[in-house]
Amino acid sequence: MINENGEIKVISVSELNNYIKLLFDNTITLKNIALHGEISNFNGANRSGHLYFSLNDETSSIRVVMFKYDSLSLLFEPKNGDEVILYGGVSSYPPNGTYQIIAKKIELFGQGNLLIQKEKLKAKLFKEGYFDEKHKKELPKYPNSIGLITGKNSAAQVDVVTNVSRRFPLAKITIFNSLVQGDSAPKDLINALNKAESANLDIIIIARGGGSLEDLSAFDNEELVKEIYKCEIPIISAVGHEINRSFCDYVADKYVSTPTGAAELAVPDQSELLENLKQTKNYIDQILNDKINSYSIRLKDLSNNKCLKDIAYNYDKNIEKLMNYRKYLDNYLKNKFLNLDSLVKSKTEIIETLNPKKLLEKGYSIVYNDEGLIINSTKSVKDNQKLKIQMSDGIIQTKVANIGEKNNGWN
Repeated sequence: MINENGEIKVISVSELNNYIKLLFDNTITLKNIALHGEISNFNGANRSGHLYFSLNDETSSIRVVMFKYDSLSLLFEPKNGDEVILYGGVSSYPPNGTYQIIAKKIELFGQGNLLIQKEKLKAKLFKEGYFDEKHKKELPKYPNSIGLITGKNSAAQVDVVTNVSRRFPLAKITIFNSLVQGDSAPKDLINALNKAESANLDIIIIARGGGSLEDLSAFDNEELVKEIYKCEIPIISAVGHEINRSFCDYVADKYVSTPTGAAELAVPDQSELLENLKQTKNYIDQILNDKINSYSIRLKDLSNNKCLKDIAYNYDKNIEKLMNYRKYLDNYLKNKFLNLDSLVKSKTEIIETLNPKKLLEKGYSIVYNDEGLIINSTKSVKDNQKLKIQMSDGIIQTKVANIGEKNNGWN
């Protein structure tokens, strides 16, 4: 590098590489570029989830890195030989002096318009509620009949049939072959779905072994989405992969990324069921054995109980006690009644003694004034006052005369 005085300035390799990086990072035309080329030297994501590969044309190659965060937006699974359009910026890596493309977005070449149309239709269907979770149906735990919609003699068909038969051979599989690619595929898939729905099945699986965006376009058909939405039978969709989900995947009641996963989701594993039944049986056996042992101990305790062991002896003994209690009670009540009878007679004699009638029969009498009050003193009467004298055999009416004299006079 030349300084202000025109002299060559000696710098380190690191300074040069950092200077080059600074030039790349500050050159606007290199920050947002779109490159057309073919992927090579791609070995999948590394441990951190970043993608490293080369982008080639007929005569040149450039290194590319796509960090994990940006790779999550990919709509397809990159592979060597894919012709793509890459969007990003040029950057330098100072430690080794290399430069590379930092990719932000990658799409398959020739599918830009197709992606745009797909995103527009996806937004429309989302807005209309076709992908809402609240409309999705639960799968039966133990399905007896399964309908499979897939390509004839396809790998997807083999995967589903093999895994369902292995996991749960009780389930019967009915296959509805259909075109899964091309212009006629959507209509053919709808016809297969209608046939499956009229077959009185427990579950329907729609499966395909993945593919490019164009290959899977039949499963992004709007009419097919609406037919799946209206279907009364629970549907599992296994079309494409995680990075390239179809509209069938979104509208179906359940979604998995592979046909094998669909089979595993549709039916239980008979080996797990048998193991669960075995554990349940062992649990029940343990409970029964514990109950039997508990009742055996109780029965043994009862058989050794003295009271129960000699019931006749205890019966006679208690009967004798009851007879003694009865005899004691009879004597107690008899004496009680005799005492009460004697007391009543004594009280009766006292009452009879105090009975006014008895006194009248002995010659006594009772004097009343004209208001019916008993006269017990000469001070309670006056001359000419009318009185009544109660005798034992009747009443005498009289009048008082000469009150206060030594000898009273009577009328």
